[in-house]
Amino acid sequence: SDGTAMGERVEHINTGPDLVGVNVERPPLISQQSTIWARRQQAVCVRHAYKHYGSKKKPNHVLTNLNMTVAKGTIYGLLGASGCGKTTLLSCIVGRRRLNEGEIWVLGGKPGTKGSGVPGKRVGYMPQEIALYGEFSIKETMMYFGWIFGMATSEINDRLKFLLNFLDLPGENRLVKNLSGGQQRRVSFAVALMHDPELLILDEPTVGVDPLLRQSIWNHLVQITKDGNKTVIITTHYIEEARQAHTIGLMRSGRLLAEESPHVLLSMYACQSLEEVFLKLSRKQGQLNNPVDNTENNISTAALNWDRKNDSIYVTEESGVVGLNFHQSKEVLINDGSNGHLDVIAFPNSTHCIIKKTTAVCQTKDTYKLEKVDIRYLFHLYA
Repeated sequence: SDGTAMGERVEHINTGPDLVGVNVERPPLISQQSTIWARRQQAVCVRHAYKHYGSKKKPNHVLTNLNMTVAKGTIYGLLGASGCGKTTLLSCIVGRRRLNEGEIWVLGGKPGTKGSGVPGKRVGYMPQEIALYGEFSIKETMMYFGWIFGMATSEINDRLKFLLNFLDLPGENRLVKNLSGGQQRRVSFAVALMHDPELLILDEPTVGVDPLLRQSIWNHLVQITKDGNKTVIITTHYIEEARQAHTIGLMRSGRLLAEESPHVLLSMYACQSLEEVFLKLSRKQGQLNNPVDNTENNISTAALNWDRKNDSIYVTEESGVVGLNFHQSKEVLINDGSNGHLDVIAFPNSTHCIIKKTTAVCQTKDTYKLEKVDIRYLFHLYA
């Protein structure tokens, strides 16, 4: 062995949009077993997540076979309409709720396990609902949460001065119950930022915020992720502001329709706005007939519907099928016939995979025989 851990990339590749179209020499495509080691290298890794509420006879499915990968040192914008499952997904990531099926890795561990620090001081979480004590002043609120996270009083005071100014909060002695709804949300945001966590999870932090302050918040998020030590997951109703994120996850009806950089999404679907991209993907999802029954189809059946020679197709990472001109480095899971997994690492513009009959053929001449795959979301790339 050359000492390379199973699942390890040969070299680190910047996955940002600046690399698209740049000819860079890279090692060949490498197939490796999907490993816990590989998943723990991400800030957040969600695999085959299912979450439902209600009775077993009439369950309300909130998350359905959802896969999500958040690289360390990035901003991940999670977009979707109200009720699509964003808040439930975030609460599972932070350890407030548990999945019915699937697994989640956060900062190298599983939320809620001993020593993971999640929930805890490694994560700053701003929920959608206001979860503050109305009888506390702003300063008392910051002291309370700062002490919970093990901060010294002097540290809290220094941090409080910065946050009051940064988030344009009123006087530190104002009671939370006497603040407007927007001001209370900004206090909630300040609580998440107080202890300078490794991972920030922000559920609608910019709702009702002045446009200038909103841009200031985004500038701050970009700044704190620059050195690669901090990661941000943010949901927002303002779709276009999410262009400033490194990666966008488009979510609908408990499923992730796409997970790419904003630049790649706009280019891939020939759209002028992310809202257009989301609309196009939503329409394609709506055209599928009873997708729940399509979970494991023989790939030869799928090929009959997409039988034009060398016709590239696009399948979201969620479905676990390779079949796209890859625009950026990423891990893609393929289900093989023995119920195992195979990871294929593809680099920008260096390879593509075409699905034919029972084989996924890669440009590097590596061939993977597949018996069953998930074709739940099978889309034309250029439709």
